[in-house]
Amino acid sequence: MKKTDLLILKSFIVPFLITFFVVVFILLLQFMLKYFDDILGKDIDVLVLLEFLFYFSVRISPDALPLAILLSSIMTFGNLGENNELVAIKSSGVSLLRTTFPIFFISVILTLFAFYSNNNFVPKANLKALSLLYDIKRKKPSMDLREGQFYSGIPGYTIKINEKINDELLKGVLIYDHITYPGNNRVILSDSVKMYSILDSRYLVFELHNGNSYTEIPSSKNQKNTINQFYRNNFSFMKMVFDMSSFDLNRTKEELFAGDYRMKNINELSNTVDSLQYIKSKQRYSMFKTSSAYYDFHMRNNFILPDDVSYMRDELNESDKVFDFYSKKNKIRELDNTFIDSIEKKMRINSLTYTRALNGARNIKTNLSINSARIKSHEFEINKNGIELLKKYAQAFACISMFLVGAPLGSLIKRGGLGIPVIISILFYIIYYVLNILGLKWAREALISPFMAAWLSNLLIFPIGIFLLYLAKKDSRIFEYDIVEYLKSKILKI
Repeated sequence: MKKTDLLILKSFIVPFLITFFVVVFILLLQFMLKYFDDILGKDIDVLVLLEFLFYFSVRISPDALPLAILLSSIMTFGNLGENNELVAIKSSGVSLLRTTFPIFFISVILTLFAFYSNNNFVPKANLKALSLLYDIKRKKPSMDLREGQFYSGIPGYTIKINEKINDELLKGVLIYDHITYPGNNRVILSDSVKMYSILDSRYLVFELHNGNSYTEIPSSKNQKNTINQFYRNNFSFMKMVFDMSSFDLNRTKEELFAGDYRMKNINELSNTVDSLQYIKSKQRYSMFKTSSAYYDFHMRNNFILPDDVSYMRDELNESDKVFDFYSKKNKIRELDNTFIDSIEKKMRINSLTYTRALNGARNIKTNLSINSARIKSHEFEINKNGIELLKKYAQAFACISMFLVGAPLGSLIKRGGLGIPVIISILFYIIYYVLNILGLKWAREALISPFMAAWLSNLLIFPIGIFLLYLAKKDSRIFEYDIVEYLKSKILKI
């Protein structure tokens, strides 16, 4: 039996490694197309680009593992079934469940690795990748001088060329110098310019030949729009040096991005969710507590607090004086009673009562609107962090779910290679991917719970895998070509 297990493992490992790297490449290509406009024309160093691709590869590896396991499982058992090796194994008395045990063992190991990667590697890769992407977006595009167009990428200068012979030789160059004097008070014209960089592209040198420079020196600040002096110089050769440090890739401190939910592990996400829950309960307590002050009669002393925030009454009354209304209530009650008595005895004007009631209703509405908006914001952050926390478990478990679909499905279809297995794998992965996206969207809008959002795809695919495993164990003919005739004969027999 050890030889059979070794045969199955060899048949599984090679397709798994190939499909894993292919899937990572496809998903990485998708991300690159998404950020293509941000990277194009930035003249990024090759090492920086490779670093960027490596971090994003680690970032998307948890999504690639389930698809790689699904496709390689279908290919492995499809090849065994197509070559009648699976029939030979069954004829020797080995059940299908025992045959799938070696790959199931590998799938469990990959599940544990995926969970460890989600909790340790992926948050760090997200931090590195997203901070580097932010720096790349901020980086200026590489210098691109075009004929007949003004270029202002170099700070303090505006350059226009009439003809570009090659990357080094320019003809008909116009330069506005905004550094010597503000505005367009210094202009340089040159027939030809030789352009090259020095000191590891730190500085750009223009060697100008046969030109003129025009300089207008403005008057004092009290006399605007007047010229004090004007200079015109002819030159046969002049050299200008431009600082290109603004084109460098400046790395931002990674600590500034560490607060994002994608950069946290399970412990950090749990602490964040608990903190947000406490802030949300505190906000709700504040909302109900302040609302009671706007009631004069029936709700003034009997305002009912919800059970999930009533525990905060003693805690916040001791720690936060903002919610200490008890001393104020007596004073307000005395003032209100005096005011009501004076109205009843002296004024008897109902319009004042209506006005006061209307103002109170408006105050309550404003208070509830402001606090409800804050509470919704807290709920949105809680759902985001909660989904990310549960996804670390659900993405890892997806490896087992995909194996339970792939192994029996391959033994049922009895087709190996890259034809039918690829089509079926893509179909199941699309279902898995769409359910994850929909669950994420619905949970953020509080339509479903974060648990349901994270486990929605597994809750659908896992029972399908169990059902396919049952059909494979019974040697069902549901995927054979003569299934129609087979079912027809069964119906006629009944």
